[in-house]
Amino acid sequence: MKQAFNLFSVRNQVVAAVIGIAALSAPLGAQAAPHGERCESCGTVVSTHTYQRAAEHGSGLGIATGALVGGFLGNRVGGGNGRKLATVAGAVGGGYAGNEIERNARSRTVTETRVRMSSGAVRSFSEEGARQHYKGEHVRVEHGRLISQR
Repeated sequence: MKQAFNLFSVRNQVVAAVIGIAALSAPLGAQAAPHGERCESCGTVVSTHTYQRAAEHGSGLGIATGALVGGFLGNRVGGGNGRKLATVAGAVGGGYAGNEIERNARSRTVTETRVRMSSGAVRSFSEEGARQHYKGEHVRVEHGRLISQR
């Protein structure tokens, strides 16, 4: 009976050694990626930056309104040639101010997100609105947009 116990013990040791060798010989990359596939469109958020982007072009309404108000106020100053000069200066200054006010009113919130892809490359994505992704978050790119992998 003692000899039978030793045979089982030796067999168990051989099985354990074979399992250990098989586990050590498996490639490390195969253990990290599910089903042996690597996600080429996946990455990790490196940084985000949210800012206000002013409108590139105004509709002209801000310039026109500003020029009218500035010209009107400039016309109320001085007399003679001074009044004419003040009217022109008020119209120019008012037009500029009106344009800037309109551009700021039409500004939009934009978030720039930098992502280190699984290939090692870093890509930048620009999305309208407040920040949706955070540093260290795992994301996937679908149709040029970032999708969280939560």
